[in-house]
Amino acid sequence: MSIVDFNNRIADAVLAGPHRFADKWLAVDEKSVAPIAAPSGVDDAVLDRLRTGARFVGATEVLRCGLEPGTLTERLAVDSELTSGGSVLFVVPDLSGAVLASGGGYVLVAGTRLFLSGAVLGGVDGARARFGRTVPRLAERFPELPGVAAEYPPVEHAWAKRSEVPAESGVGRQVAAMESFVRGEVTGSEFARTWYAARMLSLERNERLRGPLGRVLNHLFFVLEDYPIDPTLRDPGDTTDEELLAEVRAALHRLA
Repeated sequence: MSIVDFNNRIADAVLAGPHRFADKWLAVDEKSVAPIAAPSGVDDAVLDRLRTGARFVGATEVLRCGLEPGTLTERLAVDSELTSGGSVLFVVPDLSGAVLASGGGYVLVAGTRLFLSGAVLGGVDGARARFGRTVPRLAERFPELPGVAAEYPPVEHAWAKRSEVPAESGVGRQVAAMESFVRGEVTGSEFARTWYAARMLSLERNERLRGPLGRVLNHLFFVLEDYPIDPTLRDPGDTTDEELLAEVRAALHRLA
């Protein structure tokens, strides 16, 4: 098989044309699509989404497929310089996630829940809502954007306040874990495991946040990134149990 044939086979497996993903590919493992405003094309922010999504599914390489006639597929290390000129499709080798850029001031990020949990912080619905809010100020430069927003609308209502969140939701379970930790019912490690599991559930269900609720929980996610769940792995400068408790208590105060 020639390199051009390989390029075509990868693109044909994932795409239904230069501007959309194939329904058959999306149906495998219930993949979703998130449009992302990209007025500068595939810039560092877009490539960082690709890298993070690839790492979440355990990929150390990505395939770069040029969409212009006769262009080649490159196999590139995730941490390498990912060149991105022109219309391009980036795919992880197991085809669980992809980023499609065909011009027009936007890119489409698609994949499994695990891939998207890394590539689209805040969930697919949140990304679709943000895209819709961005379209009016970019539509004059990029007339395709309103049609893209109409094709990929948010599905769920976005919660902004603690009082709006159902207790059985993933977000509701995150808040319940925070309350349990502050009451002294669980250790820091137990809280972190429960909170991460609830966050994954929230992402799987495409639960969407906005306003104070979204800001508080996103901040706590970054706090937990510096907290070692296994105390034996703690390094100087890592978040301690006491610091984590103070952060969670402050987060609940902001949500009250």
